[in-house]
Amino acid sequence: MIRLIIVSDSFSHFKDAILEYEKRLKDIEIFKIKPENSTDVKNIVKKETWKIKGYIEKNKWYTIYLDVLWESLDTNRFHDLIEKTYQNNSKINIIIWWAYWIDLNAMGNIIDMKISLSKMTFPHSLALLMILEQIYRIDSIKKNTWYHH
Repeated sequence: MIRLIIVSDSFSHFKDAILEYEKRLKDIEIFKIKPENSTDVKNIVKKETWKIKGYIEKNKWYTIYLDVLWESLDTNRFHDLIEKTYQNNSKINIIIWWAYWIDLNAMGNIIDMKISLSKMTFPHSLALLMILEQIYRIDSIKKNTWYHH
């Protein structure tokens, strides 16, 4: 089971594609956190971090944090990471960073791995779509189906 955690008010631009991957992937769940309505960046970061942290602490899953600051993985290395993680823990959280960031100090040791989809910045709903596609692709690798060449 993979749970994608994203702070977002809407997926409207990529809704159909996101729904298509959700339909194709059986062990996937998207947990959407409503963004804070404030102009104070420190307050936004604090509140959204605590929302994410509170949710993650409840389930104690292996947690991956996506942000442009970290190392990018190609599809095969991402596949290996997910497969290795499944050997020790069948449940994975993937946090898609929001407009600012999360407070890594406040998260403590909850985050197990930090990776990047790209050094480029994308709309968060597009990042969600991209990670869904990669999860679908690694699922195809595992099943040895036609999708991954």
